[in-house]
Amino acid sequence: MKQLNPLNKLDLACFLRSQLYLAPVLLLFYQQNGLSIADYVMIQGIFQLTGIIFEIPCGYIADVLSKKKVLILAFVCFFLRAALWLSFKGVYIILLGELFNALSRAFLSGVYDSYIYDYLKSTNKTRRMLKECGRTNFAMSGGAMFAAIFSAMLFDRYGTIILLSLEFILTLISIILLTTLPNPPSAKPHAVTLKQKFTEIKDTAIATLKNKNINIYILYSALLFSTTSLFCWCFQPLLKMSAAPVFMFSFVYVINHALRAGFSYYVNRLKNFFGLNRLLVVTTFLCLYSFACMILSFYFKLPNIACLSLIFVCIGIGFQLAFAIANINHIHTFALEETRATISSVNNMLQQTISGLSLICFKFVIAPPSGMQGLSFAQAFFVFGAFYMALFAILLYKIYHKKTPQTSKQPLPLN
Repeated sequence: MKQLNPLNKLDLACFLRSQLYLAPVLLLFYQQNGLSIADYVMIQGIFQLTGIIFEIPCGYIADVLSKKKVLILAFVCFFLRAALWLSFKGVYIILLGELFNALSRAFLSGVYDSYIYDYLKSTNKTRRMLKECGRTNFAMSGGAMFAAIFSAMLFDRYGTIILLSLEFILTLISIILLTTLPNPPSAKPHAVTLKQKFTEIKDTAIATLKNKNINIYILYSALLFSTTSLFCWCFQPLLKMSAAPVFMFSFVYVINHALRAGFSYYVNRLKNFFGLNRLLVVTTFLCLYSFACMILSFYFKLPNIACLSLIFVCIGIGFQLAFAIANINHIHTFALEETRATISSVNNMLQQTISGLSLICFKFVIAPPSGMQGLSFAQAFFVFGAFYMALFAILLYKIYHKKTPQTSKQPLPLN
């Protein structure tokens, strides 16, 4: 029997790990453990910020040690979340589980794309980087979509126990699969002492943010990611407030990840068709359209309108993901080999920072402390939408008025 290509094994492991059966009904699980809708939004923001603590160190650990080991560690952290939530209940258990989840995301986000690049470099196929990253994201979205098809039905019949049990088993299988991956050769950072290691991390982050070839794109991608995060974490509150049946929770989740999978798979064609800058403009327009959909949906609070609007929002999210993947490829083009995973982590750290702050601010806008009157969800989305569009306009102006545009140049060899 033909042996699986290592990148196909990675895709299969990501497909299994991404079968998040609990995710479409996570708000309902939170409410079972005594948390409110506002708490749900704020906690996601807090743990996106918590992930920042791990982002750059995780990427650096992968550069120093082995990307394969860090990939396994990322999956183990998610496995521990499922085990914890299966065994115990309560608010603090939810918080601890989300801490494991934040750590898992940090390890995974700073490493999987660097592992792909190192493997392709070892086989002299680095021109396939964008396509392979797209396929891995396709596998992740495909796994989430597959799980969402059955999630609502299983929740209605058996509750959250069966959902967490499935995540527990599938993550364990994916960990075993990752242990069979090879360790591709990778350049190591030059730091020796602990102090030198942290200095190199700081220098890499500063150099990345000063690099005119990628800094605006990293910031723009982070802002787009934060809007996507805000939209996604408000899907379930919108459906709950619209009195939508549970099956709609799964339906929207399936549509979201079906579109993500499709855009991930065809990201190479989208990049070639639009180019990086035009893809960015289209994504920005759809982001504006998505804010309008969320405002109208929260204003009317009708299940059918909410469901239809969220489908349109998911199209915008698909374009955002396509741009994010294309941007990762753009970043790797200008990254030094020995700091590639660290730079990926800088990129993800900025995404998590802006996204986490956005979610926390959103919580206090809709539910201020001390019993103050907050804005409605519709009003809050209007305010946030205006703020984001102003930032996008400024960044687009800078991108299109650069004196020496270099986005198409590739100073480092890719093969």
